Amino acid sequence: MMINPVSFTPPPRMFPLSMVWFCVKRMPRIFALCFNMIVIFLTIFLLLGCYNESSLSTFLVSYKFEQSSPFYSVIKSSFQGANGGSNSSLSGLETVRVKSGYMGVCLLNLPKQYDGSTTICYPRKNLFNTTIYSDLSIELFNLPTSNGTSSSSSQKNVPIKLNILQLGQLTSVEIIHPYILMATIVLSCVMFLLIIYVTLPKVPKKSLVNRLLLIWSSVLTLLWGFGTMWTHVGINASAEMVSAASMGIIHSTKGKKAAALSWSAFAFLLIDCLIIWALYFRDRKKLSDEIDKVKASDSYQNSKYHSDSSTLA
Repeated sequence: MMINPVSFTPPPRMFPLSMVWFCVKRMPRIFALCFNMIVIFLTIFLLLGCYNESSLSTFLVSYKFEQSSPFYSVIKSSFQGANGGSNSSLSGLETVRVKSGYMGVCLLNLPKQYDGSTTICYPRKNLFNTTIYSDLSIELFNLPTSNGTSSSSSQKNVPIKLNILQLGQLTSVEIIHPYILMATIVLSCVMFLLIIYVTLPKVPKKSLVNRLLLIWSSVLTLLWGFGTMWTHVGINASAEMVSAASMGIIHSTKGKKAAALSWSAFAFLLIDCLIIWALYFRDRKKLSDEIDKVKASDSYQNSKYHSDSSTLA
């Protein structure tokens, strides 16, 4: 009778204690690494706001026609019964909403009979040649002006036009630029690699990279601090001034999500900078304590040698 050998399953290997100690010892740098990764994701989401239909909630400023304005009936009647450049009906365009982002401008609440879609997004600089750009240009009233001298003056009517899509484009192109945000994303990615490098043990030029990281984190925090304030001022100025300058015809809405992403990224960058500087001062203090111990040991050995010499004499 054959007896089957009992199979022995070895116990699962425990996580090496050296790896646990490595992570605990470098926990501040790991936190800095995590915060830096969060900054990268936040700034990328902010940059891609209103670039396509999936990022409509991340906008800087939103514009629409104010229904309580006395000019709303004029705007509505100018669209009714009119045909656009593509021979499509313009009826219902008075409900359109324009959202401006760093990289694009999106139009919402478009009538289905206009283009078959209720939402369209465009890159921020490619709007002048589109059909909807000219279709959204409305003539509010005519202003009589006189030309020539007082003896032979002729009057003509100059149309006063308003283009809500032009306001959205000006916000993205002329007021809030994406270049500081792009630079912040690139510099944050480089700082992520630098933090990984100084976290690894026994790598060459570690002290030099640590000093470079001090300067890098400080410059990056100042750069995006300036970019955050620029974004904050641009959003508030656009929302307040457009509504007032249009005599209440345009209703503006501030992008709270974009502002929150901007300030959150700055807060995490500031925490990163503080962690890196705190680690630098900690290492400096530790090195200073080691030097003091060596000096104290040397002075003790010298005093002991002199006392032994005097005893022998």
